[in-house]
Amino acid sequence: MSAAQKGKKAKVGGDKPHETEVAKERRSGVDALRARLAVEAEIIVHEKMPAKILELTKVLEEGDLWKYPTHDDVVKAVSQSTGGGDKKRKIDELSPRKHSNATEIEGAANGVEVKSDFVFASNSAILQQQEYLKSEIQDCLQMLSKVKIWIHLNIPKVEDGNNFGVSIQEDTVNELTKAEDTSFSLLEAVNKYFMTRGKLVSRMAKYPGLHDYAKSVQEVDRRERVNLCLSLYDLRNNYFILFDSITKNMDKIKKPRSAHDLPFT
Repeated sequence: MSAAQKGKKAKVGGDKPHETEVAKERRSGVDALRARLAVEAEIIVHEKMPAKILELTKVLEEGDLWKYPTHDDVVKAVSQSTGGGDKKRKIDELSPRKHSNATEIEGAANGVEVKSDFVFASNSAILQQQEYLKSEIQDCLQMLSKVKIWIHLNIPKVEDGNNFGVSIQEDTVNELTKAEDTSFSLLEAVNKYFMTRGKLVSRMAKYPGLHDYAKSVQEVDRRERVNLCLSLYDLRNNYFILFDSITKNMDKIKKPRSAHDLPFT
């Protein structure tokens, strides 16, 4: 058999040249995964996204927890240690210069044994809002990841001209990436809130006579509640914008190039 006949046979058979049986099996598995991702992505766009839009809208409009605060929450100690007497114990009192017990000093240095006379509770309303928002953000990130990889896999090979549909795909991927970045930023803001509040509460415990520290904690809590409400609105709006954009351009996203779009045909 001549080389030309062998090449023709390989082309008719559809196998890639020099492809081993293992490579064929792997490619078959990848193609099956691609098909499954396409089905899951379309379910997300057509079913899960509109469901999330309606669900979050209902929560924002009907949930008392997600209404903007009209007053400052009370910040107070929920318990007070009675074993230490009336005198408050400070961290610097456990320094080597002022204490002879090496075990207690070591515990204080490791942040294990040092105890405060006051115990302050976290803001319960904010904790509930954060737990709900974090759960929704995690669901959102999972869905956006699947839709983004599906669109990426639909981008055709690079060619000259007829790239309008490809530009729509790339713009949609950029919008999905922005939504992901926004979601990550919301998660980072939760940790920053606790760090800021913790420092203020420790100051309030150390200087109970300064009411400005207590007021600053109230302001931080109120700002966080407003921020969480806005974050949930942003999450709902991101779903809305992406759902609207993807469904409007679904034909170009699934098939960016078609025969009638080619010039001079």
